[in-house]
Amino acid sequence: MNPYKNLVSNTFLFGISTFGARFLTFLLTPFYTRVLSSTEYGITDLLIQTGNLIIPIASVGIANGVIRYGLERSTNKNSVFTIGLLTTIAGFILLLLVSPVLDNIPFLSGYMWLILFYVLAANIHSVCNQFVRSMGHVRLFALDGVLRTVLTILFNILLLAVFPMGVTGYVLANVLADGITTAFVFIRAKQWRYFRLSALTRKDAGQMLQYSAPLVPSTLCSWIINISDRYLIALLIGNAATGIYAVSNKVPNILMTVAGIFTSAWQISALADQLRSEKERFFSNVYAVYSAIAFMTASGVILTAQLSTDLLAAPAYYEAWRYVPILTLATTFACLGSFLSSIYMVEQRSAATLATTMIGAVCNLAGNFFLIPLWGTMGAAISTLLSYILIFVVRAIHTQTMLRVRYNSFKLLISALILGIQCILVEKDIPLWPVFSSICLLLICLVHFKVIMSALRKSLCSKK
Repeated sequence: MNPYKNLVSNTFLFGISTFGARFLTFLLTPFYTRVLSSTEYGITDLLIQTGNLIIPIASVGIANGVIRYGLERSTNKNSVFTIGLLTTIAGFILLLLVSPVLDNIPFLSGYMWLILFYVLAANIHSVCNQFVRSMGHVRLFALDGVLRTVLTILFNILLLAVFPMGVTGYVLANVLADGITTAFVFIRAKQWRYFRLSALTRKDAGQMLQYSAPLVPSTLCSWIINISDRYLIALLIGNAATGIYAVSNKVPNILMTVAGIFTSAWQISALADQLRSEKERFFSNVYAVYSAIAFMTASGVILTAQLSTDLLAAPAYYEAWRYVPILTLATTFACLGSFLSSIYMVEQRSAATLATTMIGAVCNLAGNFFLIPLWGTMGAAISTLLSYILIFVVRAIHTQTMLRVRYNSFKLLISALILGIQCILVEKDIPLWPVFSSICLLLICLVHFKVIMSALRKSLCSKK
């Protein structure tokens, strides 16, 4: 199978799992905003995001090493899986020891036991899930995503509506879904066969930890960019504003969902054995299509910002639509920067991922410090946009020293400009903005039409 067709095939399979899963969860937003007050939703969001912050720290980001070295043909699969599980368990034990200290943090007080279970379930699920993907069991990986979504929805309904447990029920639903799907994957893939203490080697452990460890602070920097503004909003404006801002992030997450689907498939293709010239051509062609889809999807999300917020959230959250356009533009550059990080993965330059993400995190913190007091919640959105633009630009320049990916600067600039104009039209509620915004979407599609048509021909071609 040619690399383009293989990439499309894997993306389709991951899409069935991930997009369907995220879309169904996305549709639950009206349910969440009706059973939880804006203050409860804000607290819940802070708990989940704090848990997501602790997850890579407690596991040393070992799931990244599992997928990276699990895809290597030369590595011992038993060693990779065993190291992944043991690292996760050791990290959880250390987290358990420091949990009494963390329990003194105001919004974690009384919920620390939930955070512990949330982190443990997520980390073990991640190791088992990524190992399945590295072994080429794409259909099982996709099925795992579907099953996890169904369980999350069922447990949310059970623990928020039938047994109204509020914040506790929301977090516990995720824990139960992760736990059950982990058991399913472990048994279905017979992963106990790969857990062998005798297979452990210092070399493999060193390689995996050396690759994964720098990605932990990188994840923390990403967390700063994505989440730190919510803490400052909660501190300076209030938990209700945090809840509204959290809802506004739900809509741009459509883009991140699409990017996540592609990334799952792309990691497999990116590590395929190719000559340097072929790899550069392959990366360049895929980037052109990826950026085209990102810009077109972003334009569609911005166009429907008011409608989607109205449909997906209770009336008390309607104000969230105002932040959707800027956050969508920010997410677009986040997606482009994420693609470039795949070059670091191929070259095993995880330290470069850390350095570039850290630059964005510093920019975001500075932006939040100055812009939130000045412009309130909108300042947080603008700060996020600036940090992701900076990350993309730095990576676009730096990665050229490793793999010469060809960029069409004109298309990039004109697409960003059109999206910027569209953001202003929608946010300022300019008369006839739906008409002008639709024209912006049409222009974006015209700019990238040739690239999309070329990609369709390549994906359908049976020859290399």
